[in-house]
Amino acid sequence: MDVKDSDAARLWCKAMDVVLKKGFEYKDNEGRICKEILNLNVTLENPGSSGVESPITMINESRKWVYPSKEELVNIIFKEVQAPVYDYTYGGRIFNFAEEFDQLNDYIIPLLKKDLQSRRATLVIYDPVSDSKISNRNTPGIIYIQFRVRQGKLLMTAAIRSNDLFFGWPANIFQLYSLQKFVADNLGKSVGDISVFANSAHLFQDNFKHAEEFIGKVLE
Repeated sequence: MDVKDSDAARLWCKAMDVVLKKGFEYKDNEGRICKEILNLNVTLENPGSSGVESPITMINESRKWVYPSKEELVNIIFKEVQAPVYDYTYGGRIFNFAEEFDQLNDYIIPLLKKDLQSRRATLVIYDPVSDSKISNRNTPGIIYIQFRVRQGKLLMTAAIRSNDLFFGWPANIFQLYSLQKFVADNLGKSVGDISVFANSAHLFQDNFKHAEEFIGKVLE
């Protein structure tokens, strides 16, 4: 299923609305009631003009939750040193994979500078050596990110194994855009669409009412 919009807040609310109306309800392994849609593709069109941080702003303005700051979210995706308070950070996997490889500066950017039409510009977050353990309950949500240059714009596709649309998606789209902008600037290109493919796009029952409130404000 595909959901598209050029406005980040509308896109977020459209995706949550789809899950609430069409998702299947089940209880996860922690006993939480969820609604879920499998294989949901959510595309933010032309993110450079859409206020990509607007879902974060909406959550903060509600004053019901303490959401990570934009600075902290950027650090998680860019800082290569593993922060001790996290089981993993995306920056460590991107800029220092296996403590030896900068996937972005030593591969993605040079590859696209050499061949703008390449379909190989993919970085991987998931590490089977450290993540594929039955006892490991906290593994990266984002599995891989692919970059492509088409019609002069840098496009991005991210695959997420498990995506909490209410709290997780606003942070994810902001982080992904920050990463996309970094690569685009290095290539001298403008940013294009961001597609987030979620194997499991879900909402927890605790957030059904809050999601409906945001949907009502934005879409109705």
